[in-house]
Formats: sequence, structure tokens, C-alpha cells
Amino acid sequence: MLKRAKISVTRRKSRTIIFFLFLFIIANLVLSSISIKNATEESMKMARVSLGSEVILQTDMEKIRDEFMNNKDNEQSIDENKKDDMKNMHNAMDESTATINDVNKLKEISYVTDVKYYFNVNATEKSFSLYESSKEDDNNNDRPGFDKKMNSGLQVKAINTFKLEDNYVNGTIKLTNGEAFDETKNDTAIISYELATENNLKVGDKITITSSDDKDVELEIIGIYQNSETDKFNNNYNLIYVNTNTGAKLLTEEEYNDGNYKVSKAVFYLDDPENADKFKEEANKLVTDFSDRNLTLDIDNESYEQMISSIEGVAKFSNTVLVIVVIASIVVISLMVINSLKDRNYEIGVLLSLGEKRKKIIGQFIIELVIIATFAFITSIGSSLLISQKLADTLLENQTTFTEKMNTSVSGNRGNGAVMNRNMNKREDMSIGKMTGLGTSKTIDSIDVSVTIKDIALLFIIGYGIILISMIVPSIKILHSDPKDILSRRE
Repeated sequence: MLKRAKISVTRRKSRTIIFFLFLFIIANLVLSSISIKNATEESMKMARVSLGSEVILQTDMEKIRDEFMNNKDNEQSIDENKKDDMKNMHNAMDESTATINDVNKLKEISYVTDVKYYFNVNATEKSFSLYESSKEDDNNNDRPGFDKKMNSGLQVKAINTFKLEDNYVNGTIKLTNGEAFDETKNDTAIISYELATENNLKVGDKITITSSDDKDVELEIIGIYQNSETDKFNNNYNLIYVNTNTGAKLLTEEEYNDGNYKVSKAVFYLDDPENADKFKEEANKLVTDFSDRNLTLDIDNESYEQMISSIEGVAKFSNTVLVIVVIASIVVISLMVINSLKDRNYEIGVLLSLGEKRKKIIGQFIIELVIIATFAFITSIGSSLLISQKLADTLLENQTTFTEKMNTSVSGNRGNGAVMNRNMNKREDMSIGKMTGLGTSKTIDSIDVSVTIKDIALLFIIGYGIILISMIVPSIKILHSDPKDILSRRE
């Protein structure tokens, strides 16, 4: 059987070449689809590990608004009552705030790789003068409705580590001198370039601010930041950054609350987006009264989703191509074999008349295809690598363009304000291989495709499977063949 198969393959050269070329094309398509699919999965895995995920602990504003509206006796209240309503809602929001104890409990969960939390402090300047907005450039002063005194108040923002500050992460502000602080660098501050220039301050100098209950705190300037040109109009140059330990010193006794002070928002960075639900489950076990306090844990995987949006389309396309190729190959090979059997009816009849078993005849034809396929598969390994990389690049480019158009359309419908607000919570300091992006909208702009031993093994499994399935219909014809009828038609 094997010997006859080898002879048939070598003697019927035209048929062998046709089958070889077709199987070669199939092998390239199958192997390219497999390698692209595996490459995209690996890229998504790398993205998950590198970018992680964010879970935000903050006030459930929607719940508060709903409760507030449900409790109102008269929605058509007069203006004076409306002012009271707003005050009551503001008080409700202020009471529904996470505490440092909440943060300390949740950051111990194993999935957490980092945490950011912050709060604002009421304080006034003592040893320095504030920067006046009226001294801004003429371009800003010429704007209609510009308030020359809008930036005149001192603001103090306490954050556990400056490197996770939203404006620093997204590039709105940059450190021009000095360094960032963390939770260990107490009694330090980072001030704006304008405020430093106004008071002839530099890194290493000290300033004093006064809390709302008249406590003086001396701060060493360890960094000076500068606003980006595009955001000058909207930024407060009198904003001072301190770490949370320093910020706690500026709180009143009531605000400090025996060390369990309130935080405006906490962001927990996780090791893998897939662990977000597990984190929430454990968090709700550690702190059981989130809902009662109108607090919510919101999963934010937008950065990860944006990053993989393009390659997800490529992965789906490669899967679709693989399925189509397999189905089409089975149909075409079956037809090719059936057509080939017409020319080999006499051979089949002779073999049957000599007592050859039908299963062996079918086995011979299968071996013939396997021999041809083996050479075609081996030959395709080198060419498929070039094809798959080129195909992956083309597909990714097209998918990226489509995704960008869709995102632009969605962003336009939602409004710039919503987009800016959403992007403020994104981290930008991580990347993977050739992943690039502007601001927080990162994407993967290339896929490194390689053909592995596993891919090749899968090619042979799928390829041989295609051959076996393709022989089902031709085998039925052979099984029902009558040698006398075949030979008589020959005569």
C-alpha cells in the first residue's frame, strides 16, 4: 500500500503538483492564522500584565442624587429652597467619603500593585505672596470674560505620591527642577514655576503655610512644576502639592478624626485586569458598609481596552480566516479527489478484482495525499513567517485606523469635557514593546509574529485532519464500487 502510494505520487506528476500547490497555499493560510492568533494573544497577555487595571474608591454620586430626589417633598421649590437643596446635597456628598482606614485595608489585598489617594486642605500663605492672575500674559488677559483674580487663592493638595498625580501623569504639568515626593518625604512641597518666580524661591528654600485652625507648618521646596502652554488658562498657579502625612498636619482636630481622616478619592492599581472582580469581592469583605456610606468601587479598564482594541480585531479576523480556510479546503480537496478518482477507476477496478480490500485502497489514496501534504507543510514554514508578519501588519494598521475613527466619533458625541474628565484618571508611565500612544490613549501599533514548534505541530494536526475529512465522500464511492462494472465500462 505504501509502495503503491509512493509510485503513484512520483508517476502522476501533474496531479501531484496541483495537489502540492493547493496544499501549500492552505498550509500558509492555516499557519499564518495560527501564528497571528497566538501573537495577538501573547500581546494581550503582556498588555494585561504591564498595564494592569484600576479600581476607584469614591463617592457614589448617582446614588446620592437618586436618594436626594426621592426624598424631596417638592421638586418645584422656589429659588431659596433650591439653594438649601444644593447645600444639603453637598453635605451628603461630603459625608459619603472614603477614609484613610479604608485605603489602608484595601491596599493590603494581594492583587494591588500600587495605590493613589489624595485630599484637599484649607490653608493660607504666611511667608510668601501668591501669584496674581493679572500678571499673566496678554493673550489670556484679552480673552472675553477673563477674571484676572481667578487664581488668587491658595490651594493645597495632599497626595501620597506625586508621580501618580493626574496632571503629572498626563503631562499637563512637568517638574522643571527638583524631585517628586512620596509618603516618606514629610514637610516638603512642590510649587509652581510662577509662584516660585513671584517670591524668588528655589529648590531647598522653605515656606510657611497656616492651617484653618491657625497651625503653622514649615515646608521645604523639593520640586518646581510648570504648566503646559495649552493648559495655562485653566490651571491654578497657587496650587501647592504636599504628601498625605504633611497634609494631615494641616487638618483640624475634627477633620483629622484620630487619624481616620477623609480622602477625596483612592485609586488601586491591580496587577491584572482579570483580577478586578476578585479585588472587589475581597474589598467588600474587608469593608462591609460601602453601600451604607454611599461609596462605590468602580472598575476602570479603559486603558487596557483601548490598548487591545486593535489587536482584538486582528485576533477575531485570524480565527475567522482559519475557519473559512478549513471548511473551504475540505470542500475543494474532496472535489479534487473525486475528480481524480474518475481517471483512476480502472486502477480501482483492477485492485478490487485482484482481491485488494477497499480499506487498503482508501488508505493508499490517503497516504498519497499525506505524502504530498507533508512536503507542502514543511515548505510553507519559511514562507508563512513572511506572509503572516506582513498580513498581521496590514490587518493591524487597518483595524487601528478603524478603531481611531470610531473612538473619534464616540468622543465627539460625548463631548470634550467628558473625555477630559475620564482621561484624567489614566496612568501613562507604562509601555510594552512597541506600544505607543498620546496621553492616555495607548494602542499596540505592531505585532511580532513568530512560528513556533507548537504552531507547526498544530498545522500538521489541522492539515492531516482536513485530508482525512476530505476523503469521507470519495471513500463512500470506493466502498460502493463494483469491480465488474468498472472493468466492463473500460472495455
